[in-house]
Amino acid sequence: MRRGKITAEDGTILRAYLHSPGDGAHPGIVMCPGFGGVKPHIDQYAALFAEAGFAVLNFDNRGWGTSEGEPRQELNVFKHLADLRDAITFAESQPEFDAGKGFGVWGSSFSGGLAIVTAANDPRVRCVVAQIPNVSGHRNAVKLFSAEQLQEIRRRAAKDRLARLAGEPPMMVPMFSEDPDELSAFPGEFPEEYREAIESGIWNNQTTIRSLENFIEFEPAGWIPYITPKPLLMILAEHDRCTFTEVQREVYEVTPKPKKLLSFDGGHFDAYTTFFEQTAPPARDWFVEHLRISQEPVSDSVST
Repeated sequence: MRRGKITAEDGTILRAYLHSPGDGAHPGIVMCPGFGGVKPHIDQYAALFAEAGFAVLNFDNRGWGTSEGEPRQELNVFKHLADLRDAITFAESQPEFDAGKGFGVWGSSFSGGLAIVTAANDPRVRCVVAQIPNVSGHRNAVKLFSAEQLQEIRRRAAKDRLARLAGEPPMMVPMFSEDPDELSAFPGEFPEEYREAIESGIWNNQTTIRSLENFIEFEPAGWIPYITPKPLLMILAEHDRCTFTEVQREVYEVTPKPKKLLSFDGGHFDAYTTFFEQTAPPARDWFVEHLRISQEPVSDSVST
């Protein structure tokens, strides 16, 4: 693994880990963390993919981790979508990647939705893995938040827009909180690994109120019909209380083939730890199957 930096189209520097299986150019995978995550949280997936023969670029979303970007700790759907495509462009320029073979994209939670939208629109993408994905912000929001909480998100977001216009800093809320009276991105669930990261000082349990607004409005399901003929693997947690399983199944049912659905008997954050062996090897095998060396080169590669 080596560290690298991606220059986004607007000049923002995105920092990444680059894994390569060895000398020469290899089929490529580009990946990034979900809402609030940073690249070390998912780098065990990147390492496994590299062991299987892929060059893998794992980068922090703008405003998070070691990447540049203001405001900090803000989920910005449109900029993050553009950044994922810029990351593919960066990978094309690196000697470790065989751009002629196309790319796979992997995303988890919020970035699962980013991966779906990118696969639907970018001709360089050959296949996609969406793990515990946010597929419908509107349908998911009414399960994650009470009606009163949704009203409060809208109220604070409107106030925040006026405050930002006046030059004030963004309004912040916790990512996780066990206090039922405190508005947070993920109420009621506080994963132990994040608690440990906070205590060690390597992670910040804060996000902007606009992030919550963007989270509940992002609708990857609208792009689902346009993924085909690119193969989609969707991996679900049967007890997901962040990106709800029943919403994911609804969207999967209307997804055109080729597609495959897998699930594991755990919660949202268990994907990365307890159920890593149920989530990572199937993703690796999906990429092996659909990015195999014998494929013809991509004929209409474009750059962002």
